[in-house]
Amino acid sequence: MINGIDFLKKMYPYFDDKCFQPDGIDLRLGKVLQIDYRFGELYGISEEGKYLPPHTEIEPDVCRYGVGWTLEPKTPYILQVDRPIHINKNSAQFYLPRSSLLRGGVNVITALGDSDFNGFLSFLCVNEADSLFFLEKGVRFAQLIDFNVRGAGIYDGDYNIDNTDIHLDSSTQLKKDDVDKMFDDIIDNRIQF
Repeated sequence: MINGIDFLKKMYPYFDDKCFQPDGIDLRLGKVLQIDYRFGELYGISEEGKYLPPHTEIEPDVCRYGVGWTLEPKTPYILQVDRPIHINKNSAQFYLPRSSLLRGGVNVITALGDSDFNGFLSFLCVNEADSLFFLEKGVRFAQLIDFNVRGAGIYDGDYNIDNTDIHLDSSTQLKKDDVDKMFDDIIDNRIQF
């Protein structure tokens, strides 16, 4: 079952109201990273590990649309959300690009967010157009779709944040265990939605 706005507001109180949609949460852009392919290198993944190209953060620039990043045509980038997220132990998430990006020829390629992931979400982005495309810092660029998973395992991968705290800014901090307890309380009282 996809979790709707009432559930999402209780589970993810650290998102601003403008991000909440009827069936998801809009994610804001925090960083853009350039993929630093090295000519002649072989990149890949195997059961033994990952050998991926390094990434370099691109500093935002100023243009007539605001402060942000100008994406070059036919070029892949990594887009990172502006805040860490903790996916509850009984949930998983899909991520979809905002339709305005697709209409502009910009593709955001996503993956499944596993139960108990704790960290910054990052997605591949490719400007498929033949012209430049600007993304403002903080713009809503993708939407999170949260759904219940029965009998889910727990994510223990390379991309989890090592500590168990979710720091949103200098004044807001959530403990992972507190988020799990909030989820359990919401599930126990689901009839109230």
